[in-house]
Amino acid sequence: MGFRIAVAVGIVLIFLGASYGFGQAAPAAAHHRATQLQLFDSHIDHVVFLMQENHAFDSLFGVYCPNVGKYCWSTADGVPNKCLPLYPSNPSAGCVRPYNFSAAWLAPPDMEHDWYSTHLAWNSGSMNNFYVAEGTTETFGHYNASTVPFYWDLAEQYGLADDFFSPDASYSLANHWGEVASSPPAESQQYYIGYAGNPYDQIYLNQSNHTSSIESTLLNSSVTWKEYDYGLPPYAGAIGLVPGIPATAFDYWNPLAARAQSYLPHIKNHFVPHSTFFGDAKNGTLPNISWISPTPADSDHPNANLTTGQDWVASIVDALEASPEWNSTVLFISWDEYGGFYDQVAPPYLDSVGDGFRVPLLAIGPWVRQGYIDHAEMNFNSILALMEDRFNLTCTGPRDCNAKLPLGMFDFARSSPRAPIGFATNGSWSYPMPLQSSGKLPYFGPMMGFQPTVPSNDAPETGLNVVDWS
Repeated sequence: MGFRIAVAVGIVLIFLGASYGFGQAAPAAAHHRATQLQLFDSHIDHVVFLMQENHAFDSLFGVYCPNVGKYCWSTADGVPNKCLPLYPSNPSAGCVRPYNFSAAWLAPPDMEHDWYSTHLAWNSGSMNNFYVAEGTTETFGHYNASTVPFYWDLAEQYGLADDFFSPDASYSLANHWGEVASSPPAESQQYYIGYAGNPYDQIYLNQSNHTSSIESTLLNSSVTWKEYDYGLPPYAGAIGLVPGIPATAFDYWNPLAARAQSYLPHIKNHFVPHSTFFGDAKNGTLPNISWISPTPADSDHPNANLTTGQDWVASIVDALEASPEWNSTVLFISWDEYGGFYDQVAPPYLDSVGDGFRVPLLAIGPWVRQGYIDHAEMNFNSILALMEDRFNLTCTGPRDCNAKLPLGMFDFARSSPRAPIGFATNGSWSYPMPLQSSGKLPYFGPMMGFQPTVPSNDAPETGLNVVDWS
C-alpha cells in the first residue's frame, strides 16, 4: 500500500487512455416508472445498504450453485475450473488452479487492491494478470460452504446477484462514493488520501464539496435517512486541524464525511454510531434510507476474520427480522471492491472510472425471491438509483440516472410477505439449511422472545486507520 511513483502512474494512465477512453456520457433523465417499480414503491418503505469489505464475487461465491439442484434453482457464474497461468506472457512458468481456502485462511493476509494493481490484474479485459499484480497465489483462493456458510445461507434463502460490480476500478474510497453519488471525486481514484502532509488531501476535500450526491437531494426532501457508522466530530477536527481528533473527513468507508455540508447542525445528526441501528430496528423507527458500515474487525477486510464478519451481518439480519418494520424493508449487502482476489468476469466499460471488478450482492427481505440468482448487469449505483426512484429523488449523474434496478430479485405477486427466518450467531451455521418454502424451518418471531444481539465489539470508534482499511 502507499503511493505509487509518478512514472508508474503515468505509464498506466497512458495504458488506460488507450483502452478505456476518457470522458463521460451526458446526463440522462431519471428512470421511467414501471409496474414492478410501482409494486416496489407500494411494498417497501425502508432501503438499507450494508457494505462489507474487499472480496470479489469469486472469492465468496465462486463455487456457489455450479449446478441446478434442490438448493439451486439456477446456476451462478462462478470461478472457472481450469489452471490459470502465473505469467500470461510466459506460459512455461506454470499455472495455478483456483482452490478452496481452509478454515486456517478465514483471516487472510491483505493484498494489493489500489488503482494500479486493479488495472494490472485487469490487463485490458483479459483478467489474467492477478498473480503479476499480487505476487502470491492467495489471489486464487476462494471460500465455500464450510468457510462462509452464513453468506451461502443468505443466498439460498433470499437473493444473490452474480453480475454485480464495484463501480470504480480502484480501492475502497472511490467505490464507497458509488453508494451516494454517480461518480467519485477524481482525486479519490488513483491516490490514497488521508496521509500526513499529503498534497492531494485538500484537493480531495474541495472536489468532495463539489461532487453531486444524494445528501443534497435528501436535505430538500421529507425522506428520512441515516448513516450508521459514527457521530461526526467538529469539522475542524475532521479535516485534521485539531490534534488528538481523528481526521474522519478522509474516512474511506464514509465518503459523505468529506463534505463540509455534512457538519452543519441540522445535517450532522444523520450520522450516528453503528449500535443505534439495533434500537431503531427494535423500536420501529428505521429511516427510509440508511447505510451501515462495520467496524474494521467486523468488516471481512483481510486480515479481519470472516467468521466475525458473518456474525456481524447475522446480527443486522436478525435485528431487521425481529423489527416491526420487517414487512416493509429490504436489506442489500455487498463488498466494496475485490481486495486483490481473482475474479473471472471482465467488468463492463461505463466510462473512464470503471466499472471495477465483480463483487457479490445479497438482497434480504420478505418480498425477495427465495434462492434467486440475478444475472442482470448492475453496480452500486443500481442501489442508489433504487433509493432515488422509490423516494422520488433527483438522480445525481449519468451513472445512477441510467443504472439498471435490481427489481428482478423481488416477488410482489405473493399474497403476503415471507415470515422472518432467524439465523444463528457466534459461528454456528451450516449450509445448506432447510428451505423456507419446505415448511421445515422452525417458527421465528418476537413471540418466541427473540432479541437480536448487539455485537460485543461494536464499540464507538476511537480512531481511524485509513491506510490499512482501504
